[in-house]
Amino acid sequence: MDKKEVQMLARIVGRLGRKYQHQIYATGTTVIIGVQAMPAHAFGLFSPAQVALTCMFGGTSAGTGNAAIAALPGVINAAITVMLFVYFVASGVKVANSLGEGQEVTQMVQQPIGIFFITLVLFIAQNILFNGVTAAC
Repeated sequence: MDKKEVQMLARIVGRLGRKYQHQIYATGTTVIIGVQAMPAHAFGLFSPAQVALTCMFGGTSAGTGNAAIAALPGVINAAITVMLFVYFVASGVKVANSLGEGQEVTQMVQQPIGIFFITLVLFIAQNILFNGVTAAC
């Protein structure tokens, strides 16, 4: 593919992304929140941290009887996952639009790549720190 074909493809992806951006956000958010509500299928970038927080808030006598406190770790995990999802979709659409318009995107991709690597380091660190922690403490 030459530069013109890549630019046309990026323009198409950018237009589709811009057109369906809110639907992508809504669908992704619904899937993340819906799956978080089912503990057997729950996922998230920071699930081990969620398990540790569940132990901390509800393990001994800290959160007994308070449903809001008991649900807080899941809410935090889902919120972080949704925010990162929306950020990366928005960044991808912005980069695709810029590529389609023939702009230089070197500066535009530095921040999303940095956020990706920071998230990766945090993901690895929390997996090491909370390895073997269960919600029952």
